Amino acid sequence: MDGLDGRVALVTGAAGAGIGRATARRLAEAGATVVVTDVHERRTGETVEALRAEFGGAAAVGKLLDGGDPEAISRVVAEVRSEVGPVDVLVNNAAVNPFGEVDTLAPEDWDRAVAVDITGPWLLIRAVLPDMKQRRRGAIVNVSSVAAYTAPEREAPYAAAKAALHSLTRTVAREAGPHGVRCNAVAPGLIWTRFMEKYAEQFRPEVERTPLRRWGTPEDVADVVLFLASDRSAFITGEALTVSGGWYMHP
Repeated sequence: MDGLDGRVALVTGAAGAGIGRATARRLAEAGATVVVTDVHERRTGETVEALRAEFGGAAAVGKLLDGGDPEAISRVVAEVRSEVGPVDVLVNNAAVNPFGEVDTLAPEDWDRAVAVDITGPWLLIRAVLPDMKQRRRGAIVNVSSVAAYTAPEREAPYAAAKAALHSLTRTVAREAGPHGVRCNAVAPGLIWTRFMEKYAEQFRPEVERTPLRRWGTPEDVADVVLFLASDRSAFITGEALTVSGGWYMHP
């Protein structure tokens, strides 16, 4: 039931070394044609080539996409519909996280985080929903963060946008559910990526108090995204599943 044969899955921020790329691989492994979108041209090409080499020539296509650019979002979704087919699975993974205290952050940093972390996902959902509704099927997975719950210091734009993403997830689930479309979120905790390598010592005490006593991996998150994208989660919508090794537990 986690087979995605014949389905088109669009993943944003999919060409780095973290959750997006791991998710693209899991979806391709399950049989989907994965649309790898990212702002980095070389990495996008390399990711597509790697997926095609492992899973076949139809496993992936690449599209340059800035998740904060409304015109680019509309263009890419139209191109995908024309060249590959309507999107069956949307994974909103791209995000930016400018660090700084509330009273020292530059307004442009706030605006960029809001554009990529919440407005971009809304625009992508808006772009793919008509096709999903018409076909009465579709799965949207928003990659959020435990920051939506924990109010971390120096991450106000990111945390606020991720909290808003949870709210958007629930609203889309309620509105699109009658049309056979599901919308869920995944909230990762401490996941070992190149970004986190820079802050490894800072976060080490937090890892040590995590019940599972380890960093999460991008694959840990990708497995949950695949579950929510597949028919194994056919009766789940409007949820935010935390993937943190117990670091954050819902009350």
